[in-house]
Amino acid sequence: MGKYIPVTLNNITALEFQSSLPQGKVALVCEGGGQRGIFTAGVLDEFMRSRFDPFDVLLGVSAGAQNLSAFACGQRGYARKIINRYTTNNQFFNPIRFVRGGNLLDLDWYIDTTAKEMPLDIPTALRRFDTGREFYMVASRSDNFQANYFQPDEMTWLEIIKASSAIPAFYRNGVLFHDVVYHDGGISDAIPVREAYRRGCRTIIVIRTVPSEYQYTTEWVERMGKWFENSRLQRFMAMAQVHIETYTETLKFIQSPPEDSVVVEIYPPTTLQSSALGSRLSALNHDYHVGRRCGRYFLATIGQHFSKKKFKQHDKKVFSLFETEAKADKAENASIIQQGTRSIHPDVRQIQNE
Repeated sequence: MGKYIPVTLNNITALEFQSSLPQGKVALVCEGGGQRGIFTAGVLDEFMRSRFDPFDVLLGVSAGAQNLSAFACGQRGYARKIINRYTTNNQFFNPIRFVRGGNLLDLDWYIDTTAKEMPLDIPTALRRFDTGREFYMVASRSDNFQANYFQPDEMTWLEIIKASSAIPAFYRNGVLFHDVVYHDGGISDAIPVREAYRRGCRTIIVIRTVPSEYQYTTEWVERMGKWFENSRLQRFMAMAQVHIETYTETLKFIQSPPEDSVVVEIYPPTTLQSSALGSRLSALNHDYHVGRRCGRYFLATIGQHFSKKKFKQHDKKVFSLFETEAKADKAENASIIQQGTRSIHPDVRQIQNE
């Protein structure tokens, strides 16, 4: 059995790791989770702040693909702003529209608006790809629920993000890409660590959006089942079965990786305050800073094995930076509310409690 290293606040396992990392490619894998991806945004912003980027392969699903897009483009702070400013807008998430037959999530508005107002610096990412870096976003085929791993280019980048994020029922028709309809990649490969290993990666860094070993599969299946009509229930059950089986096998791989590999799992120490949808801005800001601290802890421990640069765990400058950003959060929140977005849709609480 290989080496599994959990990294989170108040866990000393990472401090005890003294071995060398295996030969081979290094992968960064990011789980989805909707607005809970704000935690991942915090971890990756800390990586970018410290210029920590030893990764040969990037693999992301749904919100994880969006976070990795910002990381690949070198845009620190981008993912956080996108989540805070646009996913809290009821043009994006609207239960009333859904009840009336529309999409619960307006991915078209989301992709088009962010592309115009806050575009990704795709040319920067493409230059890095020219040096050998690989980036894959996961989407699930609608016909057989098979996972496909797409490498984006300048023309297809945003469409692949949309396909990877198209939650069944919530975005009703899926995304047509290369004559195939795709849905959220989390159906068939929610945490693509096995794909990273298959592509030659022997050191795999995984960023989760739930506590380690936490399985939200049952909750996810029950919630999704409510949105499907009886005529589509059989198809939903087949999809759910694929998700449960692949998710279970993935967790086993993380906890017990192959002999020649190391898996490092960065995860929140407790359940995040934010939800997949309908989160308050205060919860998003809290979880972002939890991600920053977990990212900093990783750099101060496991990160030392990638670079000669020393990261001080108790860097006073960093903690003063957190204090400064906390003040900036208030100004950011005021700006979002003034622009007409809402921190939580009035119908969200009822849906979350169902």
